[in-house]
Amino acid sequence: MNLKRLEHLLAVAEAGSLAAAARRVHLSQPALTRSIQALEEEAGFPLCERGARGVTLNAAGQLVAERARRILFETHRLSRDLVLMQQHEMGSVQFGLGSLPAACMLAEVLCSLNRDWPHLRVEAEVNDGRFLLDKLRAEQLDFVVVEQRYVPLMAELKVQRLPVAPAGWFVRPGHPLLAEPITVERLRQAALASVSAPEIARARIREALGCLPGETPNFQTVSNDFHALARLTASSDLVLLAPVQALAAAIESGGLVQLEVPELFKLSTQFAIVNLTQHTPSPSALRAMAAVEAANA
Repeated sequence: MNLKRLEHLLAVAEAGSLAAAARRVHLSQPALTRSIQALEEEAGFPLCERGARGVTLNAAGQLVAERARRILFETHRLSRDLVLMQQHEMGSVQFGLGSLPAACMLAEVLCSLNRDWPHLRVEAEVNDGRFLLDKLRAEQLDFVVVEQRYVPLMAELKVQRLPVAPAGWFVRPGHPLLAEPITVERLRQAALASVSAPEIARARIREALGCLPGETPNFQTVSNDFHALARLTASSDLVLLAPVQALAAAIESGGLVQLEVPELFKLSTQFAIVNLTQHTPSPSALRAMAAVEAANA
């Protein structure tokens, strides 16, 4: 189908009248009418209904308009990316990371992108995984990196799982728990801290701690600001649940210690890169996604 005619149909749908739509696309009203009629002939159906209050799309017109928006969106993205490539620029990318993925990899990803693609404009948002997925579906982000447990099974979402990351329980040096052999019972009674987690993850934690039915672990502090939690843990008697990778620097410096609980089964987390199935990632987004993969290799 002719892309200009599709643009004209969308203009009619948004303006609600042929006269207003004609002004929007800089055509005379008769020329716009001929364009819509040609599109209707090509489709084999009437697409518009003309009434006293203006012009509206019928069911066939709404179907064509919905597909036209996707086609024109991808066409505009392609044109933009080709121009950027011709200018030897990589354009811009907007992506989001949950609190834990950000703590584990964001610094490395940003350093990698800045080193390898210094002209790339990057906007990286750290937020709750569910909020980021909503922004992705609203086409406000190119892709997101979240815990895979957050990702619903939806055909519109393309999910690339990253390697499983081990997690553990961390305390400051000199924490009271370190004075005696650590048991699951002692850990379950401690004041705990973590980022917010979906119910499936909370159930896994209750199972690991051997909680009875209806028993809830004592998560005294929950926050999406992981760095604040790590700092709080280093200066208090809280026990922080976190991926090992996220606290690598604190462990190496001796600021935090990982608890070893012999009878506690190992916890882990898994992150995923998620983008929209119907949208082809731009070269900029592909570069950023590759940097995420490399940071988790």
